Amino acid sequence: MRASAPFCLRRILAIAGLALGCSLGVGAGSPCVSAQVLLPAPTHVYPLGSQMGFASFGAGPSLQVNCVTYPLGPGLRVENTRQRLVLRGQLAGLRGPAVFQRDAMGNVFQVWMLAPGQTVEGVPAAPNHCLFQQY
Repeated sequence: MRASAPFCLRRILAIAGLALGCSLGVGAGSPCVSAQVLLPAPTHVYPLGSQMGFASFGAGPSLQVNCVTYPLGPGLRVENTRQRLVLRGQLAGLRGPAVFQRDAMGNVFQVWMLAPGQTVEGVPAAPNHCLFQQY
């Protein structure tokens, strides 16, 4: 273990020096090539028990998903498509595809609003009682 420590240190210093030289552009004929590594966009993992559907918030403390009305819990958290919290006063009239979670009493306590074309895997659809519109 002691024999490999200096080798690792020399290797780390060489890589750091190479990166520093490339970023500063040292030397006219510098063989440094800059590359950009693009990481995949993070995917959101929804908790077990979540359901998905077309949601619309009414004026009262209720949420309608696929023509089924659910009461809102006291600690409701709603995230918009950019994963920012929506204040409770701004909920009236908010509509769109969403993933939501209910507590043991049946109250909705967490809602994630989705972008119109966003697909979600592994989340079951909420019950649908709409007669004419199928979401």
